[in-house]
Amino acid sequence: MQTSAGKRLAAALAAALSVATITAFAVAPLTEQQLPPRLRVIEPLPLSPIAQPVEGLFLRQAVVTRGESIGSLLRKLGDQDPTLTEFVREDPHARRMLRLAAGTTVQAEVDAGNRIRSLAYPLESGGSPTRDAFKLMIRNAGGQWHAAIEPVLLERTLATRTATITTSLFAAADRAGIPESVASQIPEIFASDMDFHRDVRKGDQLRIVYEVFADPGTLTEGKPGRILAVEYESESRKRLEAIWFERTAGEGDYYTFDGRTLKTTFLLAPIEFTRISSGFSNGRRHPVLGVWRAHRGIDYAAPTGTRIRTVGEGIVEFAGTQRGYGRVVIIRHDRERSTLYAHMSRVASGLKAGDSVQKGQLIGFVGQSGWASGPHVHFEFQVNGTAVDPTHAMPPPEAPMDARMRARFQEATSALLEQMRWQGAATRVAAFE
Repeated sequence: MQTSAGKRLAAALAAALSVATITAFAVAPLTEQQLPPRLRVIEPLPLSPIAQPVEGLFLRQAVVTRGESIGSLLRKLGDQDPTLTEFVREDPHARRMLRLAAGTTVQAEVDAGNRIRSLAYPLESGGSPTRDAFKLMIRNAGGQWHAAIEPVLLERTLATRTATITTSLFAAADRAGIPESVASQIPEIFASDMDFHRDVRKGDQLRIVYEVFADPGTLTEGKPGRILAVEYESESRKRLEAIWFERTAGEGDYYTFDGRTLKTTFLLAPIEFTRISSGFSNGRRHPVLGVWRAHRGIDYAAPTGTRIRTVGEGIVEFAGTQRGYGRVVIIRHDRERSTLYAHMSRVASGLKAGDSVQKGQLIGFVGQSGWASGPHVHFEFQVNGTAVDPTHAMPPPEAPMDARMRARFQEATSALLEQMRWQGAATRVAAFE
């Protein structure tokens, strides 16, 4: 009979032998199976013919820079082509391109070889957008260049902008992307209501809708046209508003949003942008003579050469030189009222006594002729020969619309007002968010 110690010894030996067996099995090397030999198979496959690139034309644009030559412009559009340059210099139509106007956008069609195949050059249309625009077209056909003047049917679209005044009207308009030619119309529209040099305030709001004319066959933005609706809002004064309405075909004017005309007999000032250097007064020290005397007009300081316009239509009563006033023009508007413009550097060319003038017409240029200490225009408003304060000479209103005309007005202007108000609301929401 085995003792317990012997049993334990036998069990330990059996466990050791078992572990040794397992360990030996675990570390036994594996035999790697042989891979089958590689077999290379080549089979013919039907291939479709590769599509060859088709030669096409590509649009390319270039903006004429100041002082640019026809050669440098053509090089910006494509490879230099001596035959095209020579054609532009010799052809009677194509030679109009030699008078390159800075800022003009020229469009060309260029082939895959970077060769110009056609060229479109917009021609001047008198400074204002019109549907009767024209362009110079130069094309290459059969290796020969041809030029022709072709009409362009411009596409009319509307642009809506908003602006907030921080320093000046023009600075705000520039930040808002409003073209200068559009911004300059605003003081003209409200010429009898506000001086946009003196009366603008920081925080004033401007909303505007204007037309843009563009050639749909080009990538240009187009030329801005007339303001169709404008609203100027200020905390320091009443709101100004104007909307364009054609009373008859081709003839229109600006009205308030409720149909009251803005047409007045007189403009507010004889210069678009200026500052008042001396107001109407019964007594002031004369800047040249040094004595106290009445000042029966308003002095508008402006650089020499600034355009002076008549504030109302009438007949030229005097155009020449007077002691103290220097070069002066006097306009008779009716039996009672006349205006005087003094210290001009020169009178408008050809203007003489007896000529008829329209409101806003050029009559001379700012200077300091006569007794003047600096360049300005001295402006007087006279009633029955007596000078009165021009700011108190209020013109009579025009007759209101009748019911039929008012219905036409509302129908024609409602969409414009809706567009401008929507733009103003969207701008306020964006600013709030």
